[in-house]
Amino acid sequence: MLNPKWLTTFETLVTTQSFTKTAECLFMTQPGVSQHIKKLEDALGETLIYREGKQFELSQAGIMLTEYIASQKQLKETFLAQLKEDSPNQGPIRIACSGAMAMKLYPLLLAHQQQHPELSVHLEAAPASRIHALLMDNSIDIGISTQPIAHPSIEETLVGKESLCLVVPSQSKVDAQDYDALCRLGYIQHPDASHYADLVLSKNYPKHYRGLDGFRDRGYVNQLAQILLPVSQGLGFTVLPEGVIDSFTESSKLSCLPLTHPVYQPVYLAQKRYRNLPQRYQTVIELIKKAVA
Repeated sequence: MLNPKWLTTFETLVTTQSFTKTAECLFMTQPGVSQHIKKLEDALGETLIYREGKQFELSQAGIMLTEYIASQKQLKETFLAQLKEDSPNQGPIRIACSGAMAMKLYPLLLAHQQQHPELSVHLEAAPASRIHALLMDNSIDIGISTQPIAHPSIEETLVGKESLCLVVPSQSKVDAQDYDALCRLGYIQHPDASHYADLVLSKNYPKHYRGLDGFRDRGYVNQLAQILLPVSQGLGFTVLPEGVIDSFTESSKLSCLPLTHPVYQPVYLAQKRYRNLPQRYQTVIELIKKAVA
């Protein structure tokens, strides 16, 4: 690191072209100015000025150092300007959320980006544990999850809730009270299958439900957009958030059984507790609330 005081002395000397004026400007003695220049030359291992009586000429190294100092000042000015500039319609939007939420939120974010091309949307569909990790290492600015993270560095806000639906093929005509008919139909497995089934089936069929082992295994798929495809073809039933069903292209082939005890999942918006979000996230948060609603 070059001593900033030496650099200031050199810059002032180049500007004033006078050791005397430099000393006056910096409230130094002329020998003190000469000493700073000498220390700077020793640090760089280069001669910076050639003296000619009371005048001097810059060496090639001196010219390069002058340009370097100017470039550093420009970088500092640019940085300070960017630091104070917080455009609501410019910059990256970095979010992670569940796959179900991504299906609802992503189209809204893309529509927002189309209106403001200086924005860039980065959305990752991930489980709660992954969202937590991404927040902690600052890879994302916002996480949306139905499971609270409960970490002292994370601030969470309840922004809404989403309904869980028991989805059957419309052709099956299963009665909502007929648990045996569900067992015969069989369950379409997916990454959140056990979690969703425990929430919905245990509450609505408490006398019968003992876990997914009581159902025929009718297959597994980990692509959220494809989970409802086997259901629409009559191969089984499943439990998913309502938003996934609304986004399915052949929703007419599906039926959501009326539940005696509807089940809702809370939706939390999480961010780092000590990091203020840029202005551009104000609109994004409103879009998230709209997606949840």
